[in-house]
Amino acid sequence: MSTLSRGSSRLVKNVTALVIGLALVVAMVASTKFLSPAASAARQPAQFDAKTYAEKNFPLVAAKIAQKATDIKVLAPAVDQNLAAAGAKYGNDLGAGQFAFPVTATGTVTQADTVFLVVSVPGFPAKDTVRIPLDMALSGLPVRDATGSIKFGDFTDQTDYQSVANEFKIIMQKSVLAPVQPSTLKGKRITVVGAWGSGGPPNSYIIQPVSIKVAS
Repeated sequence: MSTLSRGSSRLVKNVTALVIGLALVVAMVASTKFLSPAASAARQPAQFDAKTYAEKNFPLVAAKIAQKATDIKVLAPAVDQNLAAAGAKYGNDLGAGQFAFPVTATGTVTQADTVFLVVSVPGFPAKDTVRIPLDMALSGLPVRDATGSIKFGDFTDQTDYQSVANEFKIIMQKSVLAPVQPSTLKGKRITVVGAWGSGGPPNSYIIQPVSIKVAS
C-alpha cells in the first residue's frame, strides 16, 4: 500500500472517531436536564428553622412536662439521697451522670426580684432551696431535655439542637415570664410547672418554668 493510501486511511479513521465522539457528546447534552437556579434551590433540603420548630413543639413539650411532673418535695429528698436512682425513676438520663426532670412545686414566694423568685415549699428539705429564674437568669437546657421526646439524633448537628433550646427560652420569656410582676408576688402562693436539671449549685433547685399560676 502506498504512503498516500495509508495516510488517507488514517485520516478516515480519525474523522470517523471524531464524528462518533461528537455524536456521543450531543447525545449526552440532549439527555441532560439543566435546572434554573430557582429549581436547583428547590431541590435542596429545606434549611432548619429553629424558631418554627420551637413554636410548634414547645406546647407539646410543656404538656408532657405537666403530665410527667414530679412534686419537688418528693424529688428533692430522692435526689439528695441518690441522684442516679432518682434520675432513673423520675428523670431523663442525659449521660455523664446528669439528668433532667419534669417537676412541679407549690409554695409561698419568700423573696422576689428581677432575677429569681425564691419559693418556700411545705415539706421540702430545709437545707434545699427552690428558685424560679426570671428573664436573663433563665439558663440551661432542662425544658428541652426533661421529657426525652427531643433527642440530639433528631437534628443535623449540635447547632440546630442548641438553637431549639434557645428558642424555647425565648418563648418562655415572652409567654411565661413576661406577665410575671415580681414586686407583687412576695407572700403569694404560686404553683410552678417546669423542668430542673442536675449539675447546678448544690441544694438549689432552679426550675425553668413552662407555667406559673398565682393563687387567687
